Amino acid sequence: MEPLPLPPCEPGGQDLQAVAESVVAWARSEAMAGLVGEFGGVAGGDLDELAEFSKVWDYRAGVKERFDTERVDFEPERDARVRALMHGIGMGGAARPAHRRYDHILVLGGGIRVALGRTDYTARLLAGGLGRGSLTGLGSLRHRDDREFREGARLGLGPVETEADMMAEAFKRSLGLGEPTGTGQYIRSWEHDIRVLAAPSTRPGRRANTADTLTGWAELVHTPSTEDRLLLVTNSPYVRHQHCDAIRLLGHRYGCGVETIGYDEAADAAWGRALSTTELLQEVRSSILAMRNLYAFTQDSASTTVR
Repeated sequence: MEPLPLPPCEPGGQDLQAVAESVVAWARSEAMAGLVGEFGGVAGGDLDELAEFSKVWDYRAGVKERFDTERVDFEPERDARVRALMHGIGMGGAARPAHRRYDHILVLGGGIRVALGRTDYTARLLAGGLGRGSLTGLGSLRHRDDREFREGARLGLGPVETEADMMAEAFKRSLGLGEPTGTGQYIRSWEHDIRVLAAPSTRPGRRANTADTLTGWAELVHTPSTEDRLLLVTNSPYVRHQHCDAIRLLGHRYGCGVETIGYDEAADAAWGRALSTTELLQEVRSSILAMRNLYAFTQDSASTTVR
């Protein structure tokens, strides 16, 4: 079963109808119907109903970090079926950029190994001839826990008090950078338009999420134009929901193009870890919620345009 493509977002302004059609096709897909059926539901293509049903896959109880997702062991044959259906849904995206140059490349933050894998892959793409304008690593002021400190020490990294510290260390390691020439509470910068952003949170008492880092980048680092093409670098199974957030928050608002890729097999082999089936199902839920938000946004925007 071939994975379903991501919603489109080219420079010059969003094609709301094409985005909406992509979301609906995904929600009504054979893979989605099969996955919902495995857990006793019926997928009729209604995104609100699908979002409500997806609570069955909320193994983080709404607040846990990804690493703390509850693990459930499924019978081997069922586990294989579920994983095949999730592959068909398409949460990984392409592993290679579609274009030779991007005006802005954004490396999305996360856990230590994820951040290192994404920056390592980005560095290899650049060394292989990928052209760029600006390069920004996105992170937050979330403090690392003891488990992450131990992993950072094992990998021989410098001090990593926050997620943004981790991204800065990953940039220095993968791109051969020295200490930043510009520092501040939120932005650290190097020559050649390279930065790391510690995005402020819009949710009091909680860390900045992907949406916060994307909007923070546009407001604090670079405001994209209708002619700009953006490349987001992340990894499976987070590509789809992060791509949806990006085209909703950046593509529509600024008219820029947005492409999102996951890192390749080499980066995955070096930095990835095998995710449990429940961790993958949790990201299906995240994708459903992001796709629903994106679809609702297209409908609201279309009705506003008509009026």
